[in-house]
Order: sequence, then structure tokens, then C-alpha cells
Amino acid sequence: MDPRLQHYLDNILPYRLYALSTFRLFLSFVEAYPEGGTFECSVDGQAKIQGKSTALTNPSIEMGIVHSRVLLEFLGLKLNKSNKLGQSTPRKTDITIRDFELPLVTREQALAPCNGDKAKAEQGFVHVITAANKLVAHSTETIGMGQEAINSYLMCSRAIPVLLNLHFYQPLGLPMPDIELDSEPAAPNK
Repeated sequence: MDPRLQHYLDNILPYRLYALSTFRLFLSFVEAYPEGGTFECSVDGQAKIQGKSTALTNPSIEMGIVHSRVLLEFLGLKLNKSNKLGQSTPRKTDITIRDFELPLVTREQALAPCNGDKAKAEQGFVHVITAANKLVAHSTETIGMGQEAINSYLMCSRAIPVLLNLHFYQPLGLPMPDIELDSEPAAPNK
């Protein structure tokens, strides 16, 4: 295998998938603590960093949004002109599943594993790609971080690994990388 593709397989994809787990962790935190708060980071029982929780949540969520878009593009998915999920036309320098001799994923294939409302699932993908394009990568419209956005981002952070497993790892006969974190939000004090 081409060394750059092997590097992508061994390093880049597991890194991006692990970032989705971090994305999900901090989305869960924001969902549990919508007003945020202060944090304290301890190393070996000693406080080393403290401050507003947004110092951790905001960049983690923004990077999760970007990794989501990149992984969807790797599969061959983007927004079409009518703001629906569609198949992308990768540029020559883009690495996609086609580089591994697999077909790009279609909108129908992306929505097939959804066991609920497919329109709502598609809207989740649209939200995360739109947020990557308009909230993180460019200064355009203001996009809220309300419950609908959090729900969309959480759905995507769970759906994208499923799609990668179904349309990339399984067809190549490869195991899905371990992307689960050893961290979780602490239970809220009531």
C-alpha cells in the first residue's frame, strides 16, 4: 500500500475518530451544564490549570465539528446546492475511500443505518456540515448552540463511526479502531 495511505489508515483516521469521542464528551458536558462553569485540571492530585469551562468545551466542540465534516468528505458526502446531503466531487489532492478502491458513499447509504426519522438524521448531517462551513471555518452567520444543534452534533458523532465501519473498515476486512475515551462527565451535583 502507498505509504501515505498507510499513514492515513494507521494514524489520521484513528485520530479523527478519537476526536469525535472527545467531541461527544464535551457535547454531553454542555448538555448537562448549559451555563458552563469553572474547571480545575489536576495532575497527580495537584491543580495545574483552572478557569472557565468554555476554555475546554469550545475548542473541543469546534474541532469535533471540523473532524465530522472531514470524515464525511472522506466517505464522499457533502452538502449539495439545495442544502441536502449529497455526494461530493473530491479534488485531485483529497484522500477519500476511493483511494482505498472503495466507492464513495451515497446519501441513501449514509441514511440507511438510521433507525429513526431519516429526514431528521439528514438534518443532523446538514447541521454539522453547515456549522463547519459557517461557524468554524468562516465568519459568516451566527449559528446557535441550542439543544437542536447539540442533538444534531451528538447524532453525527455516533453515526459517522458507524458509517466508517460499514463502508470502509468492514469492506477492507479491518477492525474498527478503539476510539472510546477513558473519560466521562462527572454527575451533576444536585
